[in-house]
Amino acid sequence: MVKSSDGVSSSSSSVAPFLRKCYEMVDDSSTDSVISWSSGADNSFVISDTNVFSAQLLPKYFKHSNLSSFVRQLNIYVCPSLS
Repeated sequence: MVKSSDGVSSSSSSVAPFLRKCYEMVDDSSTDSVISWSSGADNSFVISDTNVFSAQLLPKYFKHSNLSSFVRQLNIYVCPSLS
């Protein structure tokens, strides 16, 4: 995601849809009780409530409710050498 000078986010066509959706989901302040950026400076996020995450957020952003599938997909982008 790139923020323009007016603060509006725009996605680049080179960003994978999975990563774009992850960013949007984590960056959405209305989801902070379920998923949010970690307080450290390591660019990571924390899922606080896996039940709500699976039941509500995954279907909204990814059209499924399978946490294992989400983690597997995340690992493809985060640790490509392990995939």
